[in-house]
Amino acid sequence: MELDNLLIINIINSGISFIMGLYMFYFYRNALKLGTGYWATGSIILGITFLLKTIFPEGSPSATATFTNFNTIADYLFLAGIWQFKEKKINKWIFIGIPILDILQTIIFFKIYPSLRLQYGLHSLPLFAFGLLAIIEMIRLNSTQKYLRKIFLVNSFSFIIYLVLLLIFEYALITNTNFDPLEITSSAIYMQIISSFLMITITFGFLSAVNIRLNKELENQLKSKTKFLTIIAHDLRGPVGNIISFLDLLQNTTNLNEDKKKVYLKILNTLSQSTFHLLQNLLEWATKSKNLNRFNVERIELSQIISDNIIFFKSSADLKSINLEFKEGKQTYILGNTNMIETIVRNLISNAIKFTPKEGTITITSEKILKKVRLTVADTGQGIKPETINSLFKFETNKSTKGTNGEGGSGLGLVLCKELVSNNNGLIEIESHEGVGTNVIVEFPTVE
Repeated sequence: MELDNLLIINIINSGISFIMGLYMFYFYRNALKLGTGYWATGSIILGITFLLKTIFPEGSPSATATFTNFNTIADYLFLAGIWQFKEKKINKWIFIGIPILDILQTIIFFKIYPSLRLQYGLHSLPLFAFGLLAIIEMIRLNSTQKYLRKIFLVNSFSFIIYLVLLLIFEYALITNTNFDPLEITSSAIYMQIISSFLMITITFGFLSAVNIRLNKELENQLKSKTKFLTIIAHDLRGPVGNIISFLDLLQNTTNLNEDKKKVYLKILNTLSQSTFHLLQNLLEWATKSKNLNRFNVERIELSQIISDNIIFFKSSADLKSINLEFKEGKQTYILGNTNMIETIVRNLISNAIKFTPKEGTITITSEKILKKVRLTVADTGQGIKPETINSLFKFETNKSTKGTNGEGGSGLGLVLCKELVSNNNGLIEIESHEGVGTNVIVEFPTVE
């Protein structure tokens, strides 16, 4: 009777595991980066395990040894899924090493030194480690993951019950010398039902977390789209309107002397540059948002890009009587995408000019430090409040601030810089003191 019941349970579990795995692979194929691929693979392996249990006779030591190893592999695929979901590096020593150790101990205590009780006892250790690591990952959330706390607490509770069941099994194995792990009893069937229910609950909990995350990302994309349209409607319309006004003035005013014409033309040049700069940023951001940022990597001389951009922004700096200095160190090369590096340099210089008062100084340096190339753009501007610095790199929280001469902007520059620096394996940070100035430091890996 118990054997028939266990057979039915295994068939049901196999079907559920296969369905969940295939469901995740099909409906979440665009969300594999969130760990669904690992989790789906683990579910399918569990499905295979339960299916094999219906084919091979229960109580067969060789079949049971194989099932336990499959179970460990599936569990550590689930753990890898959690790591990937949390955007953490997958620890290969744990992900691959522990299942291999479990297989080795199975071989030792099944073939070389037969001891099924010892083999089962040791097999519980990697399962216990999996449950403990999963709970730790569910509880330890950073500030950007707090919205997942409730669903992860539910999953943590399920994992705790899972650990309690393992402890009960271990206790029975140690204290009861007559306990046979292969014996099919009512207690074994109940534990199988509870374990299966817990695994289904945990899987649905994981999928709920993925759905919450996808909804959050969609919400952020909608916010970004709204801000993007606001930039186009407001920040782009202003400079273009000013250009039209100055052109009308030059065209329709007959008594303008040459000196005034030169002043107006200089202003027009600056307005055109800032409008072009804004359009470039919008284009780069649109490209990035559409995932069209597949790019070629090449050897780049950073100093040349800096020199070209200093020439480009000279008229803007002259209009505010800003001293634009470039302290070029030893000739340095980096490996990256030229268009992206140009956009980074252009944004940093433009920002420095915008927030530096008249007759201020902007110092740009490039230097090689060990295996890094460091680019520093230092200004004598108004500085940034410490609590504002982190928000400058986030599109959702970054707000446009007028420059020292009333210059407008999109608030997009540093957000874009952060993305592009990251794409080119670099780091960016800001050091600032209010009323003193700001240093923006970017580091890229050097190449000979």
